[in-house]
Amino acid sequence: AQAPEWKSAACGDSFASAVSELMEAVPQEEVPQPQSAPCEEPLAKRSKMEPAQEDVPMKEEESTAAEDEEPPEAADSRPSVPAKYEELQALIDAVFDAWDHDGTGRISFEEILPHYMKSAHHHNLLEPEVRLGFEQFMESEGRKASEGMDLEFFRKWLSKLTDNQVASHYVRHVQGWTSKPYKMNLGTAIVKAYRHKTLKEILDGPVHALRGLSELGEDALAPLGLHTVRDVGGWRCFILARAICALASKEVPEEPAEEEGGCLHHVNIRNMLVAEHEAAPLKHVLDLPVSAFSMFPEQGDEALQHIKIRTIRHLGNRKYFHWANAMLELEQFEA
Repeated sequence: AQAPEWKSAACGDSFASAVSELMEAVPQEEVPQPQSAPCEEPLAKRSKMEPAQEDVPMKEEESTAAEDEEPPEAADSRPSVPAKYEELQALIDAVFDAWDHDGTGRISFEEILPHYMKSAHHHNLLEPEVRLGFEQFMESEGRKASEGMDLEFFRKWLSKLTDNQVASHYVRHVQGWTSKPYKMNLGTAIVKAYRHKTLKEILDGPVHALRGLSELGEDALAPLGLHTVRDVGGWRCFILARAICALASKEVPEEPAEEEGGCLHHVNIRNMLVAEHEAAPLKHVLDLPVSAFSMFPEQGDEALQHIKIRTIRHLGNRKYFHWANAMLELEQFEA
């Protein structure tokens, strides 16, 4: 079966072709290097790739020379596919799991978008154009774009790829191989034990993985419902406090209302503030205790005092929360 094509509304390219280009982006002249911690098995001990029965693609003229000239240990250093993925469908299923970032069992447009835009022929497209193309493609297949792709449809979509293309895709997106080692790190934001972990592993780690919170212990922020770095980065009270800090300075001097109970302005966040503060200006809200947020837990004040947070201004500017939130934003683009 041929994979259905997603034709871009902007340039008419098929999305299936974009996937093929993505496969072929695996380096042709050098063997990809694995992203592994120093303690993991050395690359030279890995076995040859199966079930594609061929290594990561090389130029045809280089392939014969490589077979004749490479020593056995160099040949063995190429990426391998674990034995449990001997069948092509299992490889595709693993790629699906890698793209299914939120683990819902469906791949959404947002999860597909980075892979599509990374393709060489789509750098000049804008996201709204690509989104429209995706919606038209899904509609042509009798599916709703909002529902995304399930595993069965994903298998059909990738069925036109060769075995070697799928295997290469697996190596890149499941095993995480690259032509060069990653050089990003978060060394001054996290404790030493987490410096060689992925963003996902850091986010799923305890709050004391963040530098500055490590001495507080694992349950220090538990009264706030914060048990992991992910919880810290996505905490609704912090996100609101940060927004208030960003906009408070943009308020104009307060003007008197025309009449008692009048409504001079319409901007408000009353659904988030307790009743006594719901009409206050942002500049005033900045210096209120965090308990002025209606969703703040009653037992939370003491927990915040441990990290010297007494006001909404303090919370909105506290570095630990900014670090965790930034990691949360970047995680969705981690391979």
